[in-house]
Amino acid sequence: VVTADIFSADSLKPHFKDQDVVMSCLGFPASLFSGVTGYTTSMAAVVGAMRDARVNRIITMTSWYTERKWTTQIMQALKLALLTDSGTQSPYLIRFLLLPMIRSVLSNMYEMESFLEKTEDINWTIVRPPGLKNLAASAQEFLTHEGYFVPDCSGQTVGRGDVARFMLSLLNSNAWVKKGVAITTK
Repeated sequence: VVTADIFSADSLKPHFKDQDVVMSCLGFPASLFSGVTGYTTSMAAVVGAMRDARVNRIITMTSWYTERKWTTQIMQALKLALLTDSGTQSPYLIRFLLLPMIRSVLSNMYEMESFLEKTEDINWTIVRPPGLKNLAASAQEFLTHEGYFVPDCSGQTVGRGDVARFMLSLLNSNAWVKKGVAITTK
């Protein structure tokens, strides 16, 4: 265990020296009162430290539905439901109040993904799981899809242990280099 400032390339650089890959599963809390910037700010520092330490591979985690059009569509659907279905306002109202927090997290994740996509000297992979559960790794088969979610899939959560298992499996594979991959388990 080491101590470092995830927002400082200088703090990270000594820890990246002589490494082959950086793996990141950072998460930042949502806030009602301010935008989320942790994903973009930390990734700028991580990439800067990687360049200085001559590490050119990162595997990082975001989430399903980071693409902006999905967050906009979700917001529109919830507003429409609020306006048209007064009998079920309570569940939608809760979702409507929580959605701005979720949207700011997803938007900053998307900005981080866009930043990585523009780096030509870094071999990145973005792993996009659905909601996370505190479960150990299983032996379940993975469902994957290049994109922002796994279509025709009922699994809206996956264990953190399985996400780690998938990310570790990428260490010996170039299958998803310079790509975003949505994952879940069967």
